[in-house]
Amino acid sequence: MRSLIINADDFGLDRETFNTTVDCFEAGLLTSATIMVGCDASAQAYDFARQNRKRFSFGLHFNIVDGFRPVAPEIDTSLCDEPGAFRESMDQRYAALIGMLTTTDIRREFRLQLEELRDHHVEVTHVDSHGHLHKFPSVIYSLRQEMRRAGLTWVRRPQNMFLNPNGKRRMVNNVFMIPFWGMMYTDYYCAVDQCDGTWAKRLPEVLPNGLTEVSVHPGRAEAWRLNEAAPLLAPRELSKALKMADISLTRYRAWV
Repeated sequence: MRSLIINADDFGLDRETFNTTVDCFEAGLLTSATIMVGCDASAQAYDFARQNRKRFSFGLHFNIVDGFRPVAPEIDTSLCDEPGAFRESMDQRYAALIGMLTTTDIRREFRLQLEELRDHHVEVTHVDSHGHLHKFPSVIYSLRQEMRRAGLTWVRRPQNMFLNPNGKRRMVNNVFMIPFWGMMYTDYYCAVDQCDGTWAKRLPEVLPNGLTEVSVHPGRAEAWRLNEAAPLLAPRELSKALKMADISLTRYRAWV
């Protein structure tokens, strides 16, 4: 049996990506989204999640990168070089690898971001992160403690399914997978390659048995976001292919 969760990352980032994500939901193939807090359209994402919790699943898109602000920017934190702004993604990855990010700071920021969603009555079913920072051991070890405290079970695993072969990344991600043991995650996870215009055509053929999550970043203003969103905005071809391949769409809540 092959089951598929299609998750939109960056929900709430700005008005344009919010609108495109909603259009993908309403078109019929998008089943899930993870919400960013403290962004231009976060409030709209909270509202949509509250109103549609019985139709789709919604999670936290935990963010500690790319110049965004901590929930409590006045607090001195190892997650920032400059006051009030997270490091750029590659710099934060390096900081995570060499142990610069403290467990206390990671747990506090995660807790505050999660509380922001729950304070707005969003039913949180799963967790992933902006730039996949949570796959680094120092981050996931911290998050798993907070997730346990908060009663959350599902987390995005490091990528182990690639539409374009990438043996080096697969090998590295297999090592990163070790701290995830004992947590709940899908059998497979695939991030759509933003430069791959044929991803939707090939997906039904290569989807393995079990439960797979595929992530996209919907938008229209940027070419790479539109490339990921286009098969979901006009879903007839992909919908037909999934049905012919006997692939069932699901969401995180259905598996809790």
